[in-house]
Amino acid sequence: MKIILNLVIVGAILLIFGSDHSVLAACTIMGATGTATLGRRVFLASTSDNPYLEGPRKPVVVTIPKDGGYKFVHTPCLIKDPSGELVDIGSDRGMNETGFSWTRAWVVPKEGENPEKLHAVDWFLKMGATVSTVDAAITFVKENPKGFGTQGNYLFADRNGNMAVVEVGYKTVTVAETFTSKDLGIAARANRWETDPMVPLDDSKRGNTIHFDTSEFRYHRAMSLLKENASQIDVETMKKLISDRTPDPRAPHEKSISNHGLQSGTVSTEIYDPQNLTFWYTYGWPDGEVDNVDSAIFGENKNTWGRWIPFVLTELEEEGYYTDWAGNITPIGARYLGRKIGNIESALFF
Repeated sequence: MKIILNLVIVGAILLIFGSDHSVLAACTIMGATGTATLGRRVFLASTSDNPYLEGPRKPVVVTIPKDGGYKFVHTPCLIKDPSGELVDIGSDRGMNETGFSWTRAWVVPKEGENPEKLHAVDWFLKMGATVSTVDAAITFVKENPKGFGTQGNYLFADRNGNMAVVEVGYKTVTVAETFTSKDLGIAARANRWETDPMVPLDDSKRGNTIHFDTSEFRYHRAMSLLKENASQIDVETMKKLISDRTPDPRAPHEKSISNHGLQSGTVSTEIYDPQNLTFWYTYGWPDGEVDNVDSAIFGENKNTWGRWIPFVLTELEEEGYYTDWAGNITPIGARYLGRKIGNIESALFF
């Protein structure tokens, strides 16, 4: 799979899709820790909602830094340009071998980019390779120069059960909430900022009115689901919550956390279990419903898996792509699954 890392091409794509960056606008993220979970664990979950045809779509990749940084599994955002080439614009979901996990929901700031900004691809590669705790992640987003593709709503979690919600602009960073394993910790975000300092800096409605307007519904629906299940949340619960199909009647085309919109919708979904070093992934709609899917409209969502695969950091031995743009398992991924299916307990997943 040929991936382009070229700032000129990325710039051209943004001109084609619009300077408001609406192509990247929608997703829902949530997290739970401490007494909200069974066994005082910590979990994150995220959907990636994007245009079906041009993407971004997010395959599973493992990176093993040559300079001794942490190994990490992540999902690069790949946009298909008009020539059919895939362009990487950064990995805003991932987990490294320390258990540190990150996910991000897109928000458009009313701030100028830092002229010394890190490219989003480099930003997330650096994050995955160097950060091991929630505190270190907060320092990372505060201290590193920010530009297009690094902003938004972040959820961070680490193996010690810590979790944080951080709203990141190009200049302004607000730590909205932090939790430890002793707290009843629940959090969610969609595609707008929620804190008083950040709301005036939010330009997302100009970027995509539908995604911005449905953010209120998706945010409150996610928080309601987390509250309803508090004290009982585990991996299976998170899979159920992030697959929710409850509609927003005001926005019939972008109507749920598991989004079956007509032009864009959920193209992949992740669950993060830092204490078990496991990054769960499913391709397409997480609820698995694929009735009457027209590939001319829904693209590769016709390949929706309807099941979850656990990518376990201690067992990811090879660097590279484990899945591709279309949801296929690559040769590296097949070797990994072959090793896991050799384990009787793991065989139950496939």
